[in-house]
Amino acid sequence: MLTLLTKIHAPRLPSPRSNHRPTKRPNSSRDFFLEAFVELPRRNVIMRELHVKLRRIWSLTPRIRRFFSNHSVGIGDWIFRAALILLAIFCGCAWYSRTINMWSMKNIGDTFLRKQQNSRQIILGSFWREEREQNVDGRFAVIHFLGDSRIEHPVYCFSMVPNNEYAVTRATVQRIHRGKRAASDICSWAGHIAECPLEEHAYKDFKISTTPFVEDSMLIVPEAPLKEKRHDLVVCMAPMYIYTDWQTLLAGIEIWLAMGATKIVVPVQSASTTTYRILEEYQKKGIVIIRHWPKWPVLSDSNPNGLVLSRGIEESHVNCLFFTTFFCPWIRRKSDLELISRSFEAFSMSTPRPVLLLFEHRDVQFVPPKSQDKYSLSSFNFDFLRESRNKMNCNVWRMKTRVVVNASRVDSVNMHETGIHRFGYVQTRVPCRKAHFYHLRHSHNTVPSPSPIDMNPLVDILNGRWQQRLVEFSEFRDAQLNKSNTESLEDFDRCMGAINDEHWTMQVSRCLTPHVCFTRLKRNVDCIAVRADYEFYRSGRGYFMLPTNVTTQASLPNCEAPVPEFTSGNHFFAP
Repeated sequence: MLTLLTKIHAPRLPSPRSNHRPTKRPNSSRDFFLEAFVELPRRNVIMRELHVKLRRIWSLTPRIRRFFSNHSVGIGDWIFRAALILLAIFCGCAWYSRTINMWSMKNIGDTFLRKQQNSRQIILGSFWREEREQNVDGRFAVIHFLGDSRIEHPVYCFSMVPNNEYAVTRATVQRIHRGKRAASDICSWAGHIAECPLEEHAYKDFKISTTPFVEDSMLIVPEAPLKEKRHDLVVCMAPMYIYTDWQTLLAGIEIWLAMGATKIVVPVQSASTTTYRILEEYQKKGIVIIRHWPKWPVLSDSNPNGLVLSRGIEESHVNCLFFTTFFCPWIRRKSDLELISRSFEAFSMSTPRPVLLLFEHRDVQFVPPKSQDKYSLSSFNFDFLRESRNKMNCNVWRMKTRVVVNASRVDSVNMHETGIHRFGYVQTRVPCRKAHFYHLRHSHNTVPSPSPIDMNPLVDILNGRWQQRLVEFSEFRDAQLNKSNTESLEDFDRCMGAINDEHWTMQVSRCLTPHVCFTRLKRNVDCIAVRADYEFYRSGRGYFMLPTNVTTQASLPNCEAPVPEFTSGNHFFAP
C-alpha cells in the first residue's frame, strides 16, 4: 500500500537521458512567473494561498496602469485621484502614529474636543437698589459679578417671606457693554449685573443659586450704603496696578478738586508706599475713599486677570457706580487727567431727563515733572503744567468722548459711554464748540493741529491751594519719598503701541491689558498690595466665588499683588 500511494502522489520527473523540451516558451515574464508557481506541489496549502494572492495582485497591475495612462480624464478626476492618494497617506500616518505613540492620537483628538464649563461667577459686589431710583414698586438688589461672556449665567434669588418660606425669582442678567465687546472672544471674560426681585421685607441678606432649588443656594449680604452727605460731583479713578507715579496722582486729585469735585474714589490693587500714604492722608480729610481691588483667582483652565479688558477698568467703574449712587447725582469716570470746561448743571437744566453728558475731548500735552535730587511733598509744585501749551483743535468728525453720568439713572458705564439706561432717560451729546474736556496725555509729545493754550491761570490756582494743603500734611510733608517713575512713560507708550498694532493683525495674543506694559519695568520701590482669600460655593453645576479676608500687605517683587487662593468651599472640586 505504501508503494502504491507513493506512485500515485509522486511527481512526474523527466528522464535525465531524454531530450525533453517544453512545447511552448512563455510569451512574457508574467506567464513564466505564473507557470513556475503552477508546478509547485499542490499539497502545500500555504504556497497555494500565496499563489492565489499573487495572481490577484498581478491582475490589478494592468488596471492601475490604465487608470493613470488614460488621457481622456478631466481635471476633476485628477483632483479626486490626488485627494484619494493624500487621504491614504494621511490614514497611513495616523495609523502609524497610533501604533507607535497613543498620545499623538490623543492630541489630535483634543483639537476637536472642548471642555464643558458651566457658569463660574466671581462676585465683585452686591448692593441694594435705592427706592428713589425705581419706577416700579418692590424690593430689588443688584449683584455685580465677573463671568465668561461666551456662556449664559442663570441666577435665581431666594428671599424669606413671613411664613418662613422662600420666595423664588429669576434675576435679570445683563452683560456690561455687550454690543461693544461681543464681536471678539479675546477678552472672553466680562462684567455682568444680575438684578434680583426680592420680598419687600428683605433688608439684610438673601440667597442666590444657579438652579431654582434652595438647597443649591448661597447666602449674600449686600454692602450697606455709605453714610455720606450729598455730593455734587464724585470722581471714580481707574484701578491702581503697580502705581508709583505719586506726582501724577497729586496733579489728578488737586485738578479735580479745583474743578468742583468733593469726593474721589480710588480702587487700589498695588501701589508704592508713598502713593498709598498720600491716599490715606486725603482719606483722613474726607476727600478720598480707598476701595480695595484684589486680583481675581486663577481657575482650573483660565486666568481671568489676563482675559478682561484693561484688567477690569470697566468692572471697577460699574462697581464704583453702584457704590456712589446713594450720595451723588453726578459722577465722573476718570482714567486720565481731564478737566471740564463748563458746569454740568447748565446742560442738565436745558436737556429733558438727561442720563449722561457725553463730551468730546481735546488732547493736551502733559509734560511730566523733571527729575529732582530730593523728593518730598514740600518741594513739589505744579509748575510743570506750564509746559503744556499745545492742544488739538475742536473738529466735528472726532468721536473720542468722555462721560459724566447721573449715577441714579444708569446701571453700567465706562470712560467712553454708558451701557444700560433707566426708564425714560436719554443720552445727551455736548458739542465740542459748547463744552469739552481738556485731556492731559503724556503720550502726546507732539499733537496735530496745535494751537496755544495758557495753563498759567490753572497752575497759579493749584500752587496756591497746594501751599494750604501742605499745612494739613504736617510732618509727612518733609519725608523723603520714592522717585516717581515718570521717566518710564516712553517705554510704556512703546509697549502699548505694540499691543495696539497687534490688534490689527490676524494673530492676537492678549486682551488689551496695559498692566503687562507696567510689569515690564523693574521697580526697586517699597509697595503695598491688596490680598484676598476666596471661598467658592458649588451651586448645581455652576460655581459662585466670593472674596474674604481682604487685607493690605507688603507686595511681591516688582510691586505685584499676590494671586488669591481658595481657602474654603463646599465641594471636592474647585472651579
